[in-house]
Amino acid sequence: MYGLDTDAARSASSQGADRNGAGPMLDVTGLDTGYGPVRILEGVSLSVAPGTVVALVGANGAGKTTLLRALSGLISPTAGRIVVDGQDLTNARPNTIVNAGLVHVAEGRRLFRSQTVGENLDLGFYGLKLARTEERARLHEVLAFFPVLSDKLQAQAGALSGGQQQMLAIAQVLVRRPKLLLLDEPSLGLAPVIVDQVFDVLKRLVGNGTTILLVEQMVDRALEIADRAYVIQNGRIVGSGTAAELKNSDTIRNAYLGKADAHGLALPPSSSHTRKMP
Repeated sequence: MYGLDTDAARSASSQGADRNGAGPMLDVTGLDTGYGPVRILEGVSLSVAPGTVVALVGANGAGKTTLLRALSGLISPTAGRIVVDGQDLTNARPNTIVNAGLVHVAEGRRLFRSQTVGENLDLGFYGLKLARTEERARLHEVLAFFPVLSDKLQAQAGALSGGQQQMLAIAQVLVRRPKLLLLDEPSLGLAPVIVDQVFDVLKRLVGNGTTILLVEQMVDRALEIADRAYVIQNGRIVGSGTAAELKNSDTIRNAYLGKADAHGLALPPSSSHTRKMP
């Protein structure tokens, strides 16, 4: 069942356990954070079970990207706890978080555009200190998911299409064999046919057992591949449940359009928590 943020917070850890009773891959409890004196997230709790996909959906400005930045150490929490595969990473540095197995594909395809595709992929190995034979094995493994990149290893990343750049951004972090993949708006700015290709890749990753926390404005596409979903509004989790439960729920409609008034007119979502001062 999906419910208000208090219910989601109370049940987040139990929802994050897999079918074998293992603990969650990601367990976030009571997270507050923001930028300077501006608080963006308040009391956010969610959980991601190993080998599952969890979608985080909500309107622009709801706090989705801020949450991913907090999880990957780009901004610091002011309260709460972040645990990845049993390890407390609440105040860890970004490099520590990456080495612990959490990787973040940021919105906007952050690549070294003047470097080749192969050089961008090599950068994904930074800090791992693997033997060259192991690097080649991992590269072969990842390119099997992205065959379009195999023929473009010598091409500049900036010369790729938008969809190919998105695939390269995902491939670059997959060479690390992450425990948890954070994806921020993988469909942003792509033509519909390219979105289909990107989501086909995500489905293959899901089938391979990759654990994903997905932020995506295309709600139907996100729920199509997700096991569970959380709805965020004004920096708070306002609903959670299986993808099927949330697909046609008032919780999602209200988060994007606001609640209807007595005359049936949509009221915009409240902004009382988006810029709350600590």
